[in-house]
Amino acid sequence: MYRAIEEGRSRKSSYVTISVAAVACCLVGAAFFMGSAGEPQLSLTAARGIAGVGCRNVRAQAQADRRAVLGGLFGAAATFGVSKSALADIRNPDFIDDRAAKKKGFDIIYEARDLSLDQDVRDGFTQTRTSMQDTKKRVADAEKKLTEAGAFVDKKYWTEGRNVLRRLVGTLRFDLAALADTKSGAAKKEAIKANKEFFQNLESMDLAMYKKNPEAGKKAYTKTMAAYKNAISLY
Repeated sequence: MYRAIEEGRSRKSSYVTISVAAVACCLVGAAFFMGSAGEPQLSLTAARGIAGVGCRNVRAQAQADRRAVLGGLFGAAATFGVSKSALADIRNPDFIDDRAAKKKGFDIIYEARDLSLDQDVRDGFTQTRTSMQDTKKRVADAEKKLTEAGAFVDKKYWTEGRNVLRRLVGTLRFDLAALADTKSGAAKKEAIKANKEFFQNLESMDLAMYKKNPEAGKKAYTKTMAAYKNAISLY
């Protein structure tokens, strides 16, 4: 809604600018025609003693006056048309309902700039933790990325495999920690321990790919997948 109001204001200002420009063009045109009309009038005054020249000057004066009148009429019509259309747009603005977009995080960028909010809110951590279903879905989808990294180990595509892990580990570490926070007591300690074991195996897999060791990479991948399934089984 705010964006629609801003668009209406900008549209209004643009139409006002066009109207002012049209009026200025009319004034310039009228001044031009009146200026051109002044020359025949001076010629008529200077040549009053000559009858033939006087007749021609009268006709030139009449033509100049007609051009000035027509120019003013056309300019006024254009100004009236622009003002009328601008007035119609101002009276009937287009309102856009952005409530659905805001629910999906459209204005998160403004929250990130609001210094009065908590840092977790500004970073989006609080909003992410409010939906455990989405968090569990991301954790479940991580299995595809781990399988992809294991395939790169078999192909000895070390750089590609390590890039997959790096894109995955940041979000996955945060999501597993958020899921562990939903538990309490001994269950929470067990979840934290399982998460820690999983990431240790994941780092061993990354180290094996860094050293370009296929055998160590395959062993680390097997342990990583087992630790991952053990961790997600707790949630």
